[in-house]
Amino acid sequence: MGHEGYYYLGSFTRVHGVKGNLILKPDVDDPARYRKTTRIFVDKEGALTEYASQTVSIGPGQLIIHLKGIDDRDVAAEFMRAEVYLPLSELPPSKGKHIYFHEAIGMMVIDDHAGELGKIETIYDLPEQPVAAVLHQEKEVLFPFIQAFIKEIDREKGIIYTNLPEGLIDVYLQ
Repeated sequence: MGHEGYYYLGSFTRVHGVKGNLILKPDVDDPARYRKTTRIFVDKEGALTEYASQTVSIGPGQLIIHLKGIDDRDVAAEFMRAEVYLPLSELPPSKGKHIYFHEAIGMMVIDDHAGELGKIETIYDLPEQPVAAVLHQEKEVLFPFIQAFIKEIDREKGIIYTNLPEGLIDVYLQ
């Protein structure tokens, strides 16, 4: 479930130890960037609840988090599978060819081979790779939204310049 003004950080997968620490499986590029996070927002029954937090340690693909006031393993177990969010305002600024999905929505895509494709309607975060969808000639056109195909991003003009494989767009227009 998405929450306006927040981004999904990850979810708690299990309790760690007897002091109520929780293992967070992050869904972000660089989990170490969140080492100094002092508050998180936990989705409890569709509403976000703020908790003071402390990162205890960082492991491969996980953060061990302690929530202030949760000092018991059984109480911490109630948080298992809960989704964790942070405010969009706390995202580090994107630059260069890196762009957050929420920033790309609505940006125009101009490709070297196909020209103006249209504005990004949505981005599907698939396990293999993210896929962007644009409406081109009244048809949904999908393409891998990866840095290898992004040439440049003009944030001021709201344009993403791409170099997609020749013929990829034609598949959708036949």
